[in-house]
Amino acid sequence: MKSDLSRPGGGLFFRRGPDATPRHALGMALLVLVALSASCGAQGDDPVSRVKKARFLPDSGTTVEQALSAYAFFSNPVWETYVDEQQRTIVRFAAEYDVARGAAPCPPVGAEVRPAARVFVSLIFVVQGDGAATLAESVIEAFSATGYHAKYLGDQTTAARIAAGTPCVACMALFLPASL
Repeated sequence: MKSDLSRPGGGLFFRRGPDATPRHALGMALLVLVALSASCGAQGDDPVSRVKKARFLPDSGTTVEQALSAYAFFSNPVWETYVDEQQRTIVRFAAEYDVARGAAPCPPVGAEVRPAARVFVSLIFVVQGDGAATLAESVIEAFSATGYHAKYLGDQTTAARIAAGTPCVACMALFLPASL
C-alpha cells in the first residue's frame, strides 16, 4: 500500500488500512523513546548535575552545589566534563580564588615573596557507573604577574574548608618569589 502524506491519517507513523496497527505501534514506540530521552536530560542526569547533587562531605547535608555557590573565596566558576584515559567520567570544577581575602589571615612575609597575581582552584570529581560522585583531587595553581606558575595538590582538608567557608588555599600557595 502506498503512503499518502497529504491526506489525514496518512504518512510514516499513522496509516489507514490493513497495516495501520504495526505502523501505529512503531510510531508510538519511537515517540515514547524520544520522550524518555528528553525527560532523562531534563531531570539533570548529566555528570555535572550528579556532582552538584552529591554530598560535599559524606556526613553533611550540604550538596557540592550549595557549598561551592556559598563559598565567598571563589569567582568565575566553570564546570566541564570529559572521559579520561581510564574511561572514567570526570567532572572538573575550576574557579578563581580571592588572593587578597585568602592571604589576609596569613602571617607577615618578607620582601623575597609577594602575593600571587591570580590563583585558581580545581576540584576533580569522578562519576561512577552507578552515578555516585567522589572528589578525587584538588589542584591549586598560582600565577605571578609575569607568567611564572606554581602548581600544588590540595590536601584532604580542602573540601572541609570549603564547606566551612574558611580559606581552602594554604598561605604558602598564595605567595610566589618576588624575583619571578
